[in-house]
Amino acid sequence: MDISVTQHQKNLRTLPCIVTEMTPVTLHHCHGGSMKLRGWHVGVAQKQNPWLQIPLHESLHTGSHGIDSGMGVETWEKRFGSQWGYLEEVRELLGYDIFRMAQMFEGLKA
Repeated sequence: MDISVTQHQKNLRTLPCIVTEMTPVTLHHCHGGSMKLRGWHVGVAQKQNPWLQIPLHESLHTGSHGIDSGMGVETWEKRFGSQWGYLEEVRELLGYDIFRMAQMFEGLKA
């Protein structure tokens, strides 16, 4: 299935928070922690892969329990679960292979 990044992001925004099922959501670019263990590490100031995003409620993204607000990836994953696991759930919910699309995106960056 060929799908644009824009459509993928629209599809993600139709989902509730992958952790809490709350709405509304913001889109989190997965990085560090379980992503690094799987070989999907993006360094500082490098372009994030738009296919490797999960829908998170603001409180778990940039809020008081946010992965990107000081809690840190390792602590967040210990408390709320693996970003990689949530990406696998997103793939199932959306019905297309986000990992294949992410690999294609990486090939275009090279």
